[in-house]
Amino acid sequence: MVSDMKIQIYGAGMAGSYLYMLLSEEFDVTVKDTRKKPDCRCAWGTMHSEAKKLYKEIEINLDEFILVKPKYAIANGIKIKNKNVVIFDRKRLLEELWSQIKFGDTKADIIVDATGYKRALLPKLNDKLYPTIQTIEEHDVEENIYAYGRKTGYAWAFPLGDNKWHIGAGDVNERRAQELIEILRQKYGFNETQKICSCKSKIRLLPPSKCRPFIYKNIVGVGEAIGCVSGFGEGNAPSLLSAKILAECLTSNSLDEYEKRILGEFKWIEEEHEFVESVQNGKKLKILLKIPKVMAIEKNRSVEYSIKDLLQLIRTLR
Repeated sequence: MVSDMKIQIYGAGMAGSYLYMLLSEEFDVTVKDTRKKPDCRCAWGTMHSEAKKLYKEIEINLDEFILVKPKYAIANGIKIKNKNVVIFDRKRLLEELWSQIKFGDTKADIIVDATGYKRALLPKLNDKLYPTIQTIEEHDVEENIYAYGRKTGYAWAFPLGDNKWHIGAGDVNERRAQELIEILRQKYGFNETQKICSCKSKIRLLPPSKCRPFIYKNIVGVGEAIGCVSGFGEGNAPSLLSAKILAECLTSNSLDEYEKRILGEFKWIEEEHEFVESVQNGKKLKILLKIPKVMAIEKNRSVEYSIKDLLQLIRTLR
């Protein structure tokens, strides 16, 4: 250990657990989480190349946790080729990390808010959290990623292998989220069946620039707590990267650079959120101006689609 600085992390999700692994050899680090074991809610998908590279830094082989790599993503009936999205066993991966974590609650020099959408320790934001409904069910459907969206939210179905599926939706209220799930069921053949498990959560649709401050007194945020989630909903890889940036700033005693580095690294998240907001508000000119940037981002990160595909998808949103 090269430093006697004590760090307390609150939240042992993707960002908090990964941050612990990055810091634990150099600092006295403790983690506290309200759960007794990792849950299976949401967040099954990630960007394979990004996440694999990041997990390699803590000697985790992501490929050992991959459940499915779907060939296609089908959104509002439009089939798009999947390039980089994998469905992984998030719960089992967290269980592996938790087995190595020192849990507890101690007085620390630095406190990390890794509590996700709750943002339990940093100053509250003037925003609205969108409720989500999630279930795991069994279905005999081709293993693609299925989605149905409208301007205010979307429903999804992720294959988990062995005919198991993670089905869910998020929208401005729970009733509308349930409506989206019903539409998805009808459109893609996910007939309602017995649920293996179900839960509810929330999501914040704000980019990092609108989630400041990242640092308040001796509290510093990471991951979803500071908006490190794609405008299209993927937060696993961005959360890991934000944790890596925070670890580098703490190790080099340059925490004053953290906000600037986060905003610089995640400019692409800002672009995606601006695009989504333009679609929601029907700003046609801004949509057209943003399309090339959004396509370039997602072509490198996730799926490959044409301008025609994207325009067709936008026209289906109501």
